[in-house]
Amino acid sequence: MEAEIEFVARALYNAEDDAQVWEREPDIVKDEFRLYAQAALELLAEHRKPKMPGAEICVFPYAA
Repeated sequence: MEAEIEFVARALYNAEDDAQVWEREPDIVKDEFRLYAQAALELLAEHRKPKMPGAEICVFPYAA
């Protein structure tokens, strides 16, 4: 899981407009992106979980 976090952290870092070189960034910056990466991977795992069988989707009309 550590390698996945590192790969995602680097990808998120590189997606920034002002991204420099990952290896030259201080650990505090890398750790911030690792937290973002961990959160992203946790959300992905949550999204991939099987849905509750028998659950129904209810759509409520929106009236402004």
